[in-house]
Amino acid sequence: RQLAMIGPGEQAILEAAIVVFARSGYHRARVSDIAREAGIAYGLVYHYFKNKEEILSTIFGERWSAFLEAVESVARRDVPARDKLVSVAALILNAYRIRPAWVKVLVLEIQRSSRFAEPGQIRAVAALFQSVARILRSGQESGELRDDLDPDVACYVFIGALELVLTGLVLELARPESAEGGEREYYLKVANTVVDIFLNGLSAPGRPS
Repeated sequence: RQLAMIGPGEQAILEAAIVVFARSGYHRARVSDIAREAGIAYGLVYHYFKNKEEILSTIFGERWSAFLEAVESVARRDVPARDKLVSVAALILNAYRIRPAWVKVLVLEIQRSSRFAEPGQIRAVAALFQSVARILRSGQESGELRDDLDPDVACYVFIGALELVLTGLVLELARPESAEGGEREYYLKVANTVVDIFLNGLSAPGRPS
């Protein structure tokens, strides 16, 4: 499906599907539930989509494409690598603040399923790792970051840490709404913490590691 061809009718179905998948889970959700949430006739869903799986695949493709464009925009900025990493971390975490249902579907229904191993989705996810690895390489070339580490491996560590933070938010292990300073400040603080640990570790300054 060409994402650029998605019209208002399809968008309404996708938005409804995100709500239903986040609420009930992909396997328990029915096409009739999606139609009811969208306020349309059951048969109209099949006018736009072959089945429930195509709906989920389209949700991933559409949302992930927009997310990758934002990450790539950060990677192109003429700022230190640390600032870029904080921006990427904040972008990932703020996705949950802005679109919690979509992130819940991504983490629980797409990422942890066999559908996530399809070639198209693997290429899409690889694009994120490539953008972060480019940020790390630029930091190595500028002397800001150590040049004796493999940036490809390092980007797995960085994104993996953010993925676990996101999972904690989705599972409601953290309560950002109760944090001092509000949710926005909470996510920025978490983004900076992840980057600080990634770049500097946990050792106190002046103490042997």
